[in-house]
Amino acid sequence: MTKPAERIRAVLEGRPVDRAACSFWTHFPDIDLDPAAIAAATVKFARALDLDLVKAMPNGLYSVEDWGVVPDFSAIAAGGVAKVTRAAVVNPQDWQRIRRLDPTRGAFGRELDHLRRLVRALGPDVPVLATTFSPLTVAKKLGEAAFSAHVWTHPEPVLDALGEIAATIAAFSREAIALGCAGVFFAVQEATPAIGEDIYRRFGQPYDIAALAGAKAGWCNTIHMHGDKVLFDMLKAYPVAMLNWHVGEAPPSIAAYRAAGGDRPILGGLRRTPITQGDRTAIAADIDAAFAVEGGRGIVLAPGCVIRHPVDEALLREVARTIRTHPTRGKDAKH
Repeated sequence: MTKPAERIRAVLEGRPVDRAACSFWTHFPDIDLDPAAIAAATVKFARALDLDLVKAMPNGLYSVEDWGVVPDFSAIAAGGVAKVTRAAVVNPQDWQRIRRLDPTRGAFGRELDHLRRLVRALGPDVPVLATTFSPLTVAKKLGEAAFSAHVWTHPEPVLDALGEIAATIAAFSREAIALGCAGVFFAVQEATPAIGEDIYRRFGQPYDIAALAGAKAGWCNTIHMHGDKVLFDMLKAYPVAMLNWHVGEAPPSIAAYRAAGGDRPILGGLRRTPITQGDRTAIAADIDAAFAVEGGRGIVLAPGCVIRHPVDEALLREVARTIRTHPTRGKDAKH
């Protein structure tokens, strides 16, 4: 087992691995609007760390640009996040302008160009995940504060728009997988107790499933449950190959999930704060905790979310080396 794709497939199937698998991802500000530049930077990053799985890292607002959002990426270089400076939806009638898009054009097309270059450079032995966002996450970015109000005052046009968004994401996902991506990294950022389970079952879940249907040809689809409080019990049942959440920052722990009967493969286990702070003791504790439950099987050791820019690549190489040389329980592991 010398190829990353073989190792990841073994993880997904619960088979023993020759060594534990790992992955990291971070932003590449200033170049993430240039498909050639970001692909080259991602390839360099992946090879330097010998990653088993590569998550594409486009700018965080590519999925809303084509609907008229005006983004601001200036804070990313200092460790911040992209922001919306002008929303696409202000009034209820604006939702009627949100119609499905051709994913081969505009910002979606730019991201497909990035993925095409990335897959070609890394080759078939390194799985690449295309980053997509849930329809409700996209809708929230399109409307910002207006979205929260319109859910209650004008639900029908919001629901119609969510259907159009889901169709666009599904089409984009099909294109990405046809290019050679192993699947999608489906980021769900709004499925929290704050929005409520009933609201999410109406405005979130059906459109998530519709969007994910476009990725059904992928063999490594992963859901990212973003935040320190998520509707975990709902999202964990989605039709994906792996679960990713803020392990150690949001419940459940890996041990609690497994003890409750959860048997899905996990992408995660590492908290971001110890990595950004260079806290080697805390990082080692996270790695030990993951191995105590998994024994090297059923998990790809990775952060629960993006490691904020700038990263200490030397530290990440050290962490990767610790993961790969960690003794596993092999045949004694249950997952």
